[in-house]
Amino acid sequence: MHPSFRQLIIRHPGFSHLRFRPVLAGLLWAGLFTFTVGQTPGWVAEPLEALVNQGNIAAGKQDYPSAMAAYEKALPLAPTDKTLRNNLAVIYANHAVGLQEKQQFEAAFQYLNKAQALITPGSSAAQSIQASRASVYFAQAMALKESTTQPTAADYQKMRALLEQAITLSPQEVAFQKAMAGLYLDEAYQLAIQERYAEAIPLLEKALTHDPANKAVKQSLANVYLGQGKNDLPNRKSWVDKALAVDNSPQIQQVANRLLAAGQNTASSGKPVGFASSPNEAKSKAPASIAKLSVNEMIRDMEGQLQITPPDKATLNQRLETLEQQVLGQNQTGPLAVRTKTVYTALMGSSDALQSGTAVDPNLIQAPASDPENSYLDEIFKVTDGKVVRWGRFPLRVYFEEPAKDSTASTLYKAEYKAAALKGFEIWKERTDGYVQFLEIKNPQAADIIVNWTEAYTDRFADPEKVPDVYKHYSPPKRSPLLTVVQMASAFTPGYFSLVPQAAAAGLQYQQYRKLAILQDESKIALGLSPTKTLNPEAAQLLIQNMAAKEFGHALGLKGSSSRAGDLLYPELRSDVAQTPTVRDLTTLRELYNRPPNIILNIR
Repeated sequence: MHPSFRQLIIRHPGFSHLRFRPVLAGLLWAGLFTFTVGQTPGWVAEPLEALVNQGNIAAGKQDYPSAMAAYEKALPLAPTDKTLRNNLAVIYANHAVGLQEKQQFEAAFQYLNKAQALITPGSSAAQSIQASRASVYFAQAMALKESTTQPTAADYQKMRALLEQAITLSPQEVAFQKAMAGLYLDEAYQLAIQERYAEAIPLLEKALTHDPANKAVKQSLANVYLGQGKNDLPNRKSWVDKALAVDNSPQIQQVANRLLAAGQNTASSGKPVGFASSPNEAKSKAPASIAKLSVNEMIRDMEGQLQITPPDKATLNQRLETLEQQVLGQNQTGPLAVRTKTVYTALMGSSDALQSGTAVDPNLIQAPASDPENSYLDEIFKVTDGKVVRWGRFPLRVYFEEPAKDSTASTLYKAEYKAAALKGFEIWKERTDGYVQFLEIKNPQAADIIVNWTEAYTDRFADPEKVPDVYKHYSPPKRSPLLTVVQMASAFTPGYFSLVPQAAAAGLQYQQYRKLAILQDESKIALGLSPTKTLNPEAAQLLIQNMAAKEFGHALGLKGSSSRAGDLLYPELRSDVAQTPTVRDLTTLRELYNRPPNIILNIR
């Protein structure tokens, strides 16, 4: 057998990326090679031998048009010869694979039809051609998926119709079943993030029938059941039970318990239901992975986060001391392991309410505020062009710049103003019962938020009409198919301040965003000192505290102002009373962080 043609036959399916079995590898075309010179049967005429050999050579070079031309001339010379017909069918099928890879699907089907006409019905060759036809339907569906940025319901219906064709032809092919489940999952995701849980549920239930062992589908279905339970108070317990029957993991159990508790409580404390009722419930703790890390691994991770390159031959203790100064402002005493865990906990993680990250959809159309009377989210959307702009993890790393020397700000600045600003930030942590977390660091290169001192103070969000429309023209890099994997687990969690998990592509995208002005601006807070000129020291510090609290609210994602006097985000700035986030401020923030983000601000 010609070695190139053997390789050609084995290659035929073209589905190595799906790890399909080689559907034509079992077709043994031994008769084809009996036409070679020196082995010609007595009944074969010389022109037939020449044409077959010509076709063999072309096929070995994967020059299928030339191979087809030669065999199509040879076939009329021996029209009933089974071997000749089968070999031409192989060439047609291999050519169809090449057309499929070029996304010329109609042409691929035409050549598969030609191949089918040459093969005996019911034979193993016919079954292989049928599998090839199924793969073209599959490839067509996947090509449509990859080319559609925001699929509509009609797009999903068309993709599923193509996959149905593939499954009908090859019902046992696992890849087709998983792909169908993925389509149902993707469409359900789009509905669930709009809180259209009733529409998402049947799609996820169908996804589970196609891929019963898929953990992401199970967890997504459980979360959607919980989402429906949030909106259906009389039947909440029933929805919770259905969720736990599908997925009884600790994460789902935690959300289910919180949901049941929320149905029994009211916001009697003046805070939105869902914040921890006592500081202990939101106590900072180390990330779950800390127990698996060595001291060296923790130190290395923290150096990477803070962009610190340790000196050559520096000991672990010396490296830790540098980190302690950067994160805690002073060195600790005690065992190395205990000190390392303390710094790692402060830098890398905090409240139970936080997850590992968020899934980002820059083009997602957000629904209007669910509680417009008690929040001003719609006012925020006027500034952000309807986009949710927020952080994906806490604590936020804050760096305070020193006032520029010989500047007016430096002559107005006093050391106690920094403490006042930190107190303003701390108010958000207190009012959210520890959900909002921040950490002062000493390295500006690793900071999420940079605070600088200026002469004049301007609330850039006080007048929405004057805010630059940077969000309206925000255009992220286009994701490749490998970067568009949607992880839906917890995406629909109805709990307060529940963050959806990070998509596989998100970390790479954030690095691409690094140089965008929109994110650079979001990492700065300007505190103006000129208003303190006419105030006594106590009033001046109170003004800085209120100014910092308001600006920190903007930095958290409240990119606008409240129109109701008394709210912290109301444009008025006071120096006679300490201002704190009101119920409306907190409700707006809560609704912002309960939604999937269009833009994530963490880039480090």
